[in-house]
Formats: sequence, C-alpha cells, structure tokens
Amino acid sequence: MALRRRTMLAALPLLALAACSDAGGADAGRVNEINRDRYVSGDGSNYRWEDPEDRFEAPRLTGTALDGTAVDTDDWAGSVLVVNFWGSWCPPCVAEAPALVEADAEFADRNVQFLGVNIRDTGDAARAFERRWNVEYPSINDEAGRVADQFIDYGLSPNDIPATIVIDAEHRVFSIWRGELDDAQTLIADIKKALES
Repeated sequence: MALRRRTMLAALPLLALAACSDAGGADAGRVNEINRDRYVSGDGSNYRWEDPEDRFEAPRLTGTALDGTAVDTDDWAGSVLVVNFWGSWCPPCVAEAPALVEADAEFADRNVQFLGVNIRDTGDAARAFERRWNVEYPSINDEAGRVADQFIDYGLSPNDIPATIVIDAEHRVFSIWRGELDDAQTLIADIKKALES
C-alpha cells in the first residue's frame, strides 16, 4: 500500500504537466480553472475617506520592479500614489488593465505615481502582461505576497485581487477599491479628489 501511494504521489507532477499542455483534451481548460480558484474576486466595494483627518497612514512599499529596478514609495513623497494589485492569471485584472493604463496616461504630467503589485506570477508572465497592455508604470514582483500582506489590516489579502488603493500626497489611504474597476473615469475622479485634498 505504501509503494502504491508513493507511485501515485510521484505521478502528480506529470498530471499537472498534462493539464498545462495544449493537447490536453478534457484537461485543456484545467489550468484556467485552477487559476480562477487561486484568488477571491473582491466584492466590488469601495471605501473612501473624504476627510483627511479620517485617513490612515499607508505602509511603505519596497521591492524590485519587473525590469529589475528598485522601488521605494518613500522616493515618491508628495505624490499621490495609485497601487494596483494584479496577476496575469486573474481574469478581472486582465479586464481592468486598459482602464489603469488610461488613468495613468491622464496624469502623466501631474504629481501622480502608479505602482503595480504583481501577485503569484512568474516574471515572464508578468512582463508579457505589461507588454500586451502597454503598462508603463512599474510593478513590484510580489510572488510570495509579502507586499500585499501589509494591507491585511485594511481589509485586503494576497488572495483578494484585483484591488486598487489611492493614497494621498501625504501617503494616507484615500480610497480602496476591492474588485475590478469598471472604467478609467471612476478611478480618474478618485485621483482628482485625492489631489485636491
């Protein structure tokens, strides 16, 4: 019985590879099914703290961007930050990518910095995603979810993506979007409010 169990366990990696192959027949869609189970789509709720006195300090985010450069949000003191948690394997993240790119372009000449936090992705998959959607802002590679862990006290977790956080110029949280952004204009309006306050 022990030999049989070891044989079955040894075969598991082969089954996983078969599920990823293009010729997988009935298993061909299994990879997408597995990836859908890897995240909990946000409930679409939005939390906003209009009064600056009600806002709480955002954590300092550091890491290595997908292009290999160091990222530290302290370097962007005085800028409004837009932090988006995403994964190339997450269908709502794919759907909202054009809205984020449009919003980033809208504020190209303003004191606004976008930052992606790529969750549980390989570097190659994440870079391909950025090329596909023409993402020009940096993304921290957060395969282990350590950056995302810093937002657990704010009602987010590494499994709760996509999520977008707007942080004011004093690096206090202005708003949190849990779930896919419907359009660029919604995010643009939030950023403008953060710039004004």
